[in-house]
Amino acid sequence: MVLQVLLLAAGQATRLRPLTDDRPKCLLEVGGRPIVSRAVAQLLSRGLRQITIVDGYRGDMIRATLAAEFPDVAFRFIRNEDYATTNNAWSMHLAETLPPGPLMLLDSDIVFDTGVLDLLLAHPAPSRLALRTRGEIGHEEMKVVLDGDGLVRALGKELTPADAAGESVGIEVFAADFVAALWPVLRRRLHEEQRVGEYYEDAFLELIGAGWPVAAVDIGALACREIDTVADLEAARTEFSDP
Repeated sequence: MVLQVLLLAAGQATRLRPLTDDRPKCLLEVGGRPIVSRAVAQLLSRGLRQITIVDGYRGDMIRATLAAEFPDVAFRFIRNEDYATTNNAWSMHLAETLPPGPLMLLDSDIVFDTGVLDLLLAHPAPSRLALRTRGEIGHEEMKVVLDGDGLVRALGKELTPADAAGESVGIEVFAADFVAALWPVLRRRLHEEQRVGEYYEDAFLELIGAGWPVAAVDIGALACREIDTVADLEAARTEFSDP
Protein backbone atom coordinates (compact mmCIF):
# COMPACT_ATOMS: atom_id res chain seq x y z
CA MET A 1 0.00 0.00 0.00
CA VAL A 2 1.12 3.55 -0.72
CA LEU A 3 2.06 5.55 2.37
CA GLN A 4 -0.15 8.62 2.41
CA VAL A 5 0.79 11.84 4.18
CA LEU A 6 -1.63 13.92 6.23
CA LEU A 7 -0.37 17.42 6.98
CA LEU A 8 -2.34 19.51 9.47
CA ALA A 9 -2.31 23.28 8.92
CA ALA A 10 -5.59 24.70 10.25
CA GLY A 11 -4.67 26.65 13.38
CA GLN A 12 -4.60 30.41 13.98
CA ALA A 13 -1.27 30.48 15.87
CA THR A 14 -2.34 33.27 18.19
CA ARG A 15 0.91 33.05 20.16
CA LEU A 16 2.77 34.24 17.07
CA ARG A 17 0.75 37.41 16.56
CA PRO A 18 1.27 39.91 14.99
CA LEU A 19 3.32 37.73 12.61
CA THR A 20 0.27 35.59 11.92
CA ASP A 21 -2.24 38.42 11.59
CA ASP A 22 -2.02 38.23 7.80
CA ARG A 23 -0.84 34.67 7.17
CA PRO A 24 -1.01 31.18 8.69
CA LYS A 25 1.93 30.02 10.77
CA CYS A 26 3.10 27.48 8.20
CA LEU A 27 3.76 30.30 5.70
CA LEU A 28 6.25 32.02 7.97
CA GLU A 29 9.70 31.66 6.45
CA VAL A 30 12.70 29.76 7.77
CA GLY A 31 15.84 29.89 5.64
CA GLY A 32 13.99 32.03 3.10
CA ARG A 33 11.22 29.51 2.48
CA PRO A 34 7.76 28.91 4.02
CA ILE A 35 7.79 26.23 6.69
CA VAL A 36 5.18 24.14 4.88
CA SER A 37 7.07 24.39 1.59
CA ARG A 38 10.21 23.07 3.27
CA ALA A 39 8.27 20.10 4.63
CA VAL A 40 6.62 19.29 1.30
CA ALA A 41 9.97 19.42 -0.51
CA GLN A 42 11.42 17.02 2.06
CA LEU A 43 8.48 14.63 1.67
CA LEU A 44 8.80 14.69 -2.10
CA SER A 45 12.53 13.99 -1.85
CA ARG A 46 11.65 10.71 -0.15
CA GLY A 47 9.09 9.73 -2.76
CA LEU A 48 6.03 10.69 -0.70
CA ARG A 49 3.66 12.34 -3.16
CA GLN A 50 0.21 11.42 -1.83
CA ILE A 51 -0.18 14.49 0.38
CA THR A 52 -3.42 15.67 1.97
CA ILE A 53 -3.49 19.01 3.77
CA VAL A 54 -6.14 20.07 6.27
CA ASP A 55 -6.17 23.86 6.28
CA GLY A 56 -8.37 26.41 8.02
CA TYR A 57 -7.15 29.86 9.00
CA ARG A 58 -6.28 31.69 5.76
CA GLY A 59 -6.27 28.33 4.05
CA ASP A 60 -6.52 29.81 0.57
CA MET A 61 -3.06 31.29 1.06
CA ILE A 62 -1.64 27.85 1.79
CA ARG A 63 -3.31 26.37 -1.30
CA ALA A 64 -2.07 29.16 -3.54
CA THR A 65 1.49 28.93 -2.21
CA LEU A 66 1.77 25.19 -2.68
CA ALA A 67 0.12 25.24 -6.10
CA ALA A 68 2.63 27.83 -7.25
CA GLU A 69 5.67 26.08 -5.79
CA PHE A 70 4.71 22.50 -6.67
CA PRO A 71 2.56 22.65 -9.81
CA ASP A 72 3.13 18.98 -10.62
CA VAL A 73 1.87 17.68 -7.25
CA ALA A 74 -1.79 16.71 -6.96
CA PHE A 75 -2.40 17.87 -3.40
CA ARG A 76 -5.67 16.99 -1.76
CA PHE A 77 -7.02 19.79 0.43
CA ILE A 78 -9.61 19.58 3.19
CA ARG A 79 -10.96 22.68 4.91
CA ASN A 80 -11.53 22.75 8.67
CA GLU A 81 -14.24 25.39 8.79
CA ASP A 82 -14.27 25.20 12.59
CA TYR A 83 -10.58 25.95 13.03
CA ALA A 84 -11.27 28.73 15.56
CA THR A 85 -13.12 26.46 18.00
CA THR A 86 -11.47 23.05 17.52
CA ASN A 87 -8.05 21.48 17.94
CA ASN A 88 -5.86 19.18 15.84
CA ALA A 89 -7.90 16.06 16.64
CA TRP A 90 -10.82 17.66 14.79
CA SER A 91 -8.62 18.49 11.82
CA MET A 92 -7.35 14.93 11.69
CA HIS A 93 -10.77 13.33 11.82
CA LEU A 94 -11.86 15.35 8.77
CA ALA A 95 -9.45 13.18 6.75
CA GLU A 96 -11.36 9.97 7.48
CA THR A 97 -12.30 9.80 3.80
CA LEU A 98 -8.70 9.04 2.83
CA PRO A 99 -8.18 5.69 1.10
CA PRO A 100 -7.40 2.83 3.50
CA GLY A 101 -3.74 2.24 4.16
CA PRO A 102 -0.75 3.36 6.22
CA LEU A 103 -0.47 7.02 7.08
CA MET A 104 2.24 9.52 7.94
CA LEU A 105 0.90 12.32 10.13
CA LEU A 106 2.77 15.61 10.16
CA ASP A 107 2.10 18.94 11.83
CA SER A 108 2.75 21.88 9.50
CA ASP A 109 4.62 23.96 12.08
CA ILE A 110 7.67 21.70 12.35
CA VAL A 111 11.09 22.46 10.91
CA PHE A 112 13.23 19.34 10.79
CA ASP A 113 16.21 17.56 9.28
CA THR A 114 15.19 15.22 6.48
CA GLY A 115 16.98 12.46 8.37
CA VAL A 116 14.02 12.39 10.76
CA LEU A 117 11.89 11.10 7.89
CA ASP A 118 14.57 8.55 7.02
CA LEU A 119 14.62 7.16 10.56
CA LEU A 120 10.83 6.85 10.67
CA LEU A 121 10.57 5.30 7.23
CA ALA A 122 13.32 2.75 7.96
CA HIS A 123 12.04 1.67 11.37
CA PRO A 124 10.47 -1.82 11.36
CA ALA A 125 7.65 -1.15 13.84
CA PRO A 126 4.26 -0.96 12.06
CA SER A 127 3.31 2.19 14.02
CA ARG A 128 5.87 4.63 15.39
CA LEU A 129 6.46 8.23 16.38
CA ALA A 130 9.54 10.43 16.28
CA LEU A 131 10.95 11.16 19.73
CA ARG A 132 13.37 13.88 20.75
CA THR A 133 15.32 12.71 23.78
CA ARG A 134 18.06 15.35 23.88
CA GLY A 135 17.79 18.78 25.42
CA GLU A 136 15.32 20.17 27.90
CA ILE A 137 11.73 18.94 27.92
CA GLY A 138 9.39 21.79 28.79
CA HIS A 139 6.03 21.65 30.53
CA GLU A 140 4.24 22.60 27.28
CA GLU A 141 5.79 19.79 25.21
CA MET A 142 3.98 16.58 24.22
CA LYS A 143 5.85 14.28 26.59
CA VAL A 144 6.25 10.53 26.09
CA VAL A 145 6.65 7.79 28.70
CA LEU A 146 7.97 4.44 27.44
CA ASP A 147 7.72 0.88 28.71
CA GLY A 148 10.67 -1.48 28.96
CA ASP A 149 10.40 -2.46 25.30
CA GLY A 150 10.59 1.09 23.95
CA LEU A 151 6.85 1.28 23.26
CA VAL A 152 4.75 4.30 24.14
CA ARG A 153 2.98 3.81 27.47
CA ALA A 154 1.72 7.36 27.98
CA LEU A 155 1.86 10.70 26.20
CA GLY A 156 0.50 14.11 27.00
CA LYS A 157 1.42 17.67 27.87
CA GLU A 158 0.33 17.18 31.46
CA LEU A 159 2.93 14.48 32.20
CA THR A 160 5.85 15.27 34.48
CA PRO A 161 9.02 16.03 32.48
CA ALA A 162 11.11 13.94 34.87
CA ASP A 163 9.07 10.85 34.03
CA ALA A 164 9.30 11.33 30.26
CA ALA A 165 11.77 9.70 27.89
CA GLY A 166 11.43 12.67 25.59
CA GLU A 167 9.12 14.79 23.46
CA SER A 168 6.95 13.66 20.57
CA VAL A 169 7.94 16.04 17.78
CA GLY A 170 4.74 15.74 15.76
CA ILE A 171 5.69 13.25 13.03
CA GLU A 172 4.20 9.75 13.14
CA VAL A 173 3.72 6.75 10.86
CA PHE A 174 0.79 4.44 11.51
CA ALA A 175 0.01 1.02 10.09
CA ALA A 176 -3.15 0.56 8.04
CA ASP A 177 -4.94 -1.39 10.80
CA PHE A 178 -4.08 1.25 13.39
CA VAL A 179 -5.48 3.97 11.12
CA ALA A 180 -8.66 1.96 10.52
CA ALA A 181 -9.14 1.59 14.27
CA LEU A 182 -8.36 5.27 14.89
CA TRP A 183 -11.14 6.82 12.80
CA PRO A 184 -14.07 5.53 14.89
CA VAL A 185 -12.25 6.47 18.09
CA LEU A 186 -11.80 10.03 16.87
CA ARG A 187 -15.42 10.16 15.69
CA ARG A 188 -16.77 9.01 19.04
CA ARG A 189 -14.55 11.25 21.14
CA LEU A 190 -15.28 14.34 19.05
CA HIS A 191 -18.95 13.92 18.15
CA GLU A 192 -20.50 11.74 20.83
CA GLU A 193 -18.36 12.89 23.75
CA GLN A 194 -17.92 16.46 22.46
CA ARG A 195 -14.16 16.61 23.12
CA VAL A 196 -13.67 19.09 20.29
CA GLY A 197 -10.77 20.86 21.93
CA GLU A 198 -8.52 17.88 22.49
CA TYR A 199 -5.31 16.81 20.81
CA TYR A 200 -5.13 13.80 18.49
CA GLU A 201 -2.66 12.20 20.93
CA ASP A 202 -5.59 11.54 23.27
CA ALA A 203 -7.09 9.21 20.68
CA PHE A 204 -3.71 7.56 20.12
CA LEU A 205 -3.42 6.96 23.85
CA GLU A 206 -6.84 5.29 23.95
CA LEU A 207 -5.73 2.83 21.28
CA ILE A 208 -2.40 2.25 23.03
CA GLY A 209 -4.31 1.45 26.21
CA ALA A 210 -6.39 -1.05 24.24
CA GLY A 211 -3.24 -2.92 23.20
CA TRP A 212 -2.20 -1.25 19.95
CA PRO A 213 1.62 -0.88 20.04
CA VAL A 214 3.32 2.36 19.01
CA ALA A 215 7.12 2.44 19.03
CA ALA A 216 9.25 5.50 19.77
CA VAL A 217 12.00 6.32 17.28
CA ASP A 218 14.77 8.38 18.87
CA ILE A 219 15.92 11.07 16.42
CA GLY A 220 19.21 11.44 18.26
CA ALA A 221 21.17 14.55 17.32
CA LEU A 222 18.93 15.41 14.36
CA ALA A 223 17.32 18.84 14.60
CA CYS A 224 13.57 19.15 14.84
CA ARG A 225 11.76 22.20 16.15
CA GLU A 226 8.07 22.98 16.58
CA ILE A 227 7.24 26.64 16.00
CA ASP A 228 4.82 27.90 18.65
CA THR A 229 6.31 31.24 19.69
CA VAL A 230 8.44 34.05 18.30
CA ALA A 231 11.37 32.62 20.26
CA ASP A 232 10.86 29.24 18.53
CA LEU A 233 10.81 30.94 15.15
CA GLU A 234 13.98 32.89 15.83
CA ALA A 235 15.74 29.75 17.05
CA ALA A 236 14.68 27.83 13.94
CA ARG A 237 15.94 30.59 11.68
CA THR A 238 19.34 30.31 13.39
CA GLU A 239 19.36 26.52 13.35
CA PHE A 240 18.06 25.96 9.83
CA SER A 241 19.73 28.37 7.43
CA ASP A 242 19.18 26.42 4.21
CA PRO A 243 15.82 26.31 2.40
